[in-house]
Amino acid sequence: MEKVRVAIVGAGRITDLHYPAYKDFPRAELVCVCDADAAVAERRAAQWGATWWTSDFDAVLADPGIDMIEINTPHHLHHPMMLAAARAGKHVQLQKPMGSSLAECREMIAVAEECGIKFKVMENFVFYPPYRKAKELIDAGEIGELRSMRIHLGSGGSGGWYVPLDTWLWRLAETDHGGGPAIYDDGYHKFSIAIYFGGKVESVFSWIDRSFALVDSPAIISWRHENGVLGCIDATFSPNLNVRSKYYSADERVELTGTRGVIWVTRCTGQLSDEASLILCRNGKKICFEDMRNDWVESFRDSTRHFIDCILDGGQPFLTGEQALEVQQFCFAAIRSAAEGRSLAPASDMDEGGRND
Repeated sequence: MEKVRVAIVGAGRITDLHYPAYKDFPRAELVCVCDADAAVAERRAAQWGATWWTSDFDAVLADPGIDMIEINTPHHLHHPMMLAAARAGKHVQLQKPMGSSLAECREMIAVAEECGIKFKVMENFVFYPPYRKAKELIDAGEIGELRSMRIHLGSGGSGGWYVPLDTWLWRLAETDHGGGPAIYDDGYHKFSIAIYFGGKVESVFSWIDRSFALVDSPAIISWRHENGVLGCIDATFSPNLNVRSKYYSADERVELTGTRGVIWVTRCTGQLSDEASLILCRNGKKICFEDMRNDWVESFRDSTRHFIDCILDGGQPFLTGEQALEVQQFCFAAIRSAAEGRSLAPASDMDEGGRND
């Protein structure tokens, strides 16, 4: 195989960030666009230069000219569509979150292995260049031994691009989709980068309140990694906050504190301030990394092209199904901790049963 022939299934707003990975990339070809709305599929296929379009997912599964399916549908459709794609012999890149329960996640992992296909959960944040550089600095000992991290999510009421109302509304159906828009949907990114920087999580405790009885924030989630690193996420919805952004109205900042220095990543999805996207402080001096690729779309491009390389060259994708399951356990433990008012061990307590398994 010289190039991977791809079908994008689900062509909503977020795929404006997915398509650039295939544009002018000689190792992949976007063959088909599939969406439940035929008009959307036809428009996207014309916009992106795909060979054909359809609203029939079964037609995509049956096409021997498609090697990989990228699934970008609402959360409750991830499980059945991934299983169908794997059983049709297609490699799968699945938009996060992986599934609506841990049982669904485990079945996807098992079926991917059984069918011998490459399976990757699309977690773009861990490919965002400033986060990658921060990890490189930590691994090189630039801040000494990592001791703590703070991840901030400030959702604004305005700024960024237009998102159709129905796209927002289905994310509020927590019973159907596994959790809320802040801690479950967007929070998946934050749990992913927490594990990326700190490793396996030992215990988590959280408080999750409500804004307008719908949005699962403000929230504080605190945890301890097995290696002793402590972390927290603070999430807030500010209806009158305008966040300068080409994408969603999200102010995201990360602080990584070590025994001899501190790293700040000052932006990701949006750009609330004009600071350098990555700042290292050590020995009383501040080093600003001004010339970095820091547009959010770079993380999507790098993540997808990484998967294409894995299909063509071999190797394991990031996130694998097992890695994505670990993130899902962390996420569900945070939600359950707030409901039960106690700390939980993601890897063990979430296997006791309950609605998340």
